[in-house]
Amino acid sequence: DSRRFPQSSLQSAAAHVGPPPGFVSPIQTRTTRSSSNGSSSSYSQQQQCNDSRRKSRRGKSGDSSQHSGYRSHGSTRGGSSFPPQQQRSSDSYSTTATSEALRALMNPPAYYSSSSISTLEPTTIHDRPILPKPSSMEDYIYDDTEDEDDISFEESGILPPSSSTGCKDASPKTKKHDWLLRMNRKLQEVPVGELDPATVPLSAVMNAWAKTKSAQGASMVEMWLNRAQQEYDAGNHKIVPTAKLYTMAVDAWAKSGEGGAAATRAEAILQHMNQLYQSGGHDTVKPTTGIFNAVINAWARSREKIAPMRAEQILEWMEKLHRNGNLDIKPDKYTFNTVIHAWAKSGGKEAAVKAQQLLTNMRRMHQEGNSMSQPDTITYNVVINAWAKSGSKGAAKEAEKLLSEMHRLHERGDPHVKPNVVTYGAVIDAYAKSGEHGAAARADTLLANMIQLHQMDPVRNADLQPNTYVFNTVINCWAKSKEPDAASKAEEMLVAMGRLHSGGVPNLKPDAFTYTAVIDAWAKSGYRGAASRADQLLDKMETKYMAGDTDLKPNTFTYNAVINALAKSGEPGAAARAERVLHNMVNRHRNGNDDVKPTTINFNTVLDAWAKSGGGRGAAERAEEILEWMDRLHKEDNKEVKPDTITFNAVLDAWARSGDRMAPHRAEQIVDHMDELYRAGNKGVKPDTYTYNTLINAWAKSGEKGSASRAEQVLSIMERRFRDGDQDFKPNTRTHTSVIDAWAKSGEKGAARRAEQILNSMQANYEASGDPDVRPNVHSANAVCNACAFTKVPEDKPEALEIAFRVFDWLCTQQDLHADAYTYTILLSVCANLLPKDDRATRYAHARAFFERCCEEGHVNDYVLRKLRQTVTEEDYLSLVGYRGDQTASGMPPSWTRNTRVHNMSHKGGGGRKAGGGNWNRRNRK
Repeated sequence: DSRRFPQSSLQSAAAHVGPPPGFVSPIQTRTTRSSSNGSSSSYSQQQQCNDSRRKSRRGKSGDSSQHSGYRSHGSTRGGSSFPPQQQRSSDSYSTTATSEALRALMNPPAYYSSSSISTLEPTTIHDRPILPKPSSMEDYIYDDTEDEDDISFEESGILPPSSSTGCKDASPKTKKHDWLLRMNRKLQEVPVGELDPATVPLSAVMNAWAKTKSAQGASMVEMWLNRAQQEYDAGNHKIVPTAKLYTMAVDAWAKSGEGGAAATRAEAILQHMNQLYQSGGHDTVKPTTGIFNAVINAWARSREKIAPMRAEQILEWMEKLHRNGNLDIKPDKYTFNTVIHAWAKSGGKEAAVKAQQLLTNMRRMHQEGNSMSQPDTITYNVVINAWAKSGSKGAAKEAEKLLSEMHRLHERGDPHVKPNVVTYGAVIDAYAKSGEHGAAARADTLLANMIQLHQMDPVRNADLQPNTYVFNTVINCWAKSKEPDAASKAEEMLVAMGRLHSGGVPNLKPDAFTYTAVIDAWAKSGYRGAASRADQLLDKMETKYMAGDTDLKPNTFTYNAVINALAKSGEPGAAARAERVLHNMVNRHRNGNDDVKPTTINFNTVLDAWAKSGGGRGAAERAEEILEWMDRLHKEDNKEVKPDTITFNAVLDAWARSGDRMAPHRAEQIVDHMDELYRAGNKGVKPDTYTYNTLINAWAKSGEKGSASRAEQVLSIMERRFRDGDQDFKPNTRTHTSVIDAWAKSGEKGAARRAEQILNSMQANYEASGDPDVRPNVHSANAVCNACAFTKVPEDKPEALEIAFRVFDWLCTQQDLHADAYTYTILLSVCANLLPKDDRATRYAHARAFFERCCEEGHVNDYVLRKLRQTVTEEDYLSLVGYRGDQTASGMPPSWTRNTRVHNMSHKGGGGRKAGGGNWNRRNRK
């Protein structure tokens, strides 16, 4: 593969760039919450700003240092590598940036200058050893955050001065809580009918309890509400229950964090209030739009599956009451926005369609004269967010249609639907989640459009000022894309953000989310050296954080991304480096950093890296040590780290791949110990199909005499336990193919015959049961042919030749199974090893037939060519390949190699699978 690592035009230039000429601080607009009819605003403009700020603060960090550039790592898998660092001037940064958004940001119009605007302001198994002792060797949500103590009780006169409380050093929160408890005691002391609001400020007490945002607080608010009703019923008309007090109780439950129970309680309060009003004589508790909105908000916050449906039913109840003459109940934009938000949070295409229908209903009601139901920017933003979260095909385009509609309406004079940075962020997020080809480029273009709009009129378009969140969303879009230059694009934006922020541009500081997305992009890039780059970015964050930059704090997701990148890279030393990162996680968590929490998954990922490291017995023993480390951490009460079946399977895989002669015996010990732990009560380490498949694979790879028979015995154990009703032991295609492979590698007498018998048994089982889990595949057929090709017993060779040709004929009759490059490599090996060397004509005839079919199907690679050359004479070989000067696969006609990843065998950095992926064992696990 001649593909080179994509060149980033900002790699070195960003190190020199400052803010663009004339770039100024953003206008920080503040939008206050609107309210109507005592309405509980469910999704306000200020709340959306809170959403954006909260998302941009995830693991907040920054990067204002000079970009150090990439290292050249030479050849790569598939021939890809890091490019050499190329120097550019700051001018070239602004004119040659590969990102359209960055070009817009770095090249503002001349009139975009500081002069144009002004800046505003525990069982028996607990003690068991985790491993057996070796015997023969050694893992846009609603946010209305308010100030906890926005009422000063001392200043209002409700609470006496500090000196009279007896706790001068108590915090305001403690004083407030003590005062509330005193009020509760006083309430109990005063007989019903004698409560005086002058001495017991009922409304203030309820408000204070409500602001605790807890189940206790909500219960206290409801208790005081009930007492107010009791006072009124007892003739004490100094205390009058009002719709405001009922709304306060509902809102307290909505914000209590008690989910569905809170929503149910809030609705019960509304039902009771409505019954009181309907019974007559209680005009002060006439339900209003505000209390209905509060109940809908309670359901929207609950995250219950029925929440959006229940919220919409309450909306329909409001509409019915309004039609029946209750003019105090009229759905407004807050009502609709909250119901739409409830649908948006539920996810799925149906939810997005529902949100869109509600938007249509709002427009219809507004056109019919309901001025309170006019859709606004928030409405559109939440509907766009619903599409973004739906994950449905075409969702991003639907989101962008709504953005275009907002622009059209605003240009026609509607001031209520002006797109803002949240709007663009939601549309970009829809593209990030779409997985569509070209999504990242489209997201980049949208960001560029937003930047240009802001630059054209910084005053009117102050709400389009780009910020960290929207840049992070585009970076995340690049990280999720499969574009070949995605990682360099993502880091290009990271570097630009850091340089612009350090140059004086506010709200563009890279944070932990920024770095993590870039790290993830490198991890998915597939380039050699990408994992090292991810590790370097983490080192940079850690170094600056340890130097005192508390904003640049790596979190669990950052460490996870680096561990995954290293574990999957296949680079030399990657397993040890992944383990180093894991040690850092454990140490930071142990030192009290709750933002970094290692889990079983992290340990399992590192174990998998060791298993695939090629480190032989040493890697397997290191895997065992990590498993024992996990067990110690778990026994030290780290509940997030506990060895499970996947953990043990990774250790087994390390032994299976080790090549050690004792590997299958140690693997059997570990499997037996897993079974023992499971039977003793540790349900998390139950052996499964993968466990036994790995054990069979260990026997297959061992080459030990009798290994094939032992592999069949393990298969028999699985079949027996499966027949006894344990689904976790169900043998599958890989199980049987592993046993065939064990026979192929055994070299024993009758190996090819036994391999074919297992294949026939698989096919018969599949035809009888229709179970696709046991259907033989091309890898099964290849394994049988492999057993034939390497038959060692002379008297078995004629039969082995017949079996190989018979299996190939069977494979050709299967409509949805197709030979691959490995099939033809093995068949040529069959010809080379089993046909008489002095029978040139027969060898040539069979080799030619297989090679021509291989060419027709586009599976020719270097391994096929090498095996063909070993099978026929040099003259015959040259005639078959057309006497080409370049006799590697890359020199063959493209039609011959179209279905095979071409590997030049002389290219040291190739790193591809043999025979174009013919290793069935690895591919079948994919």
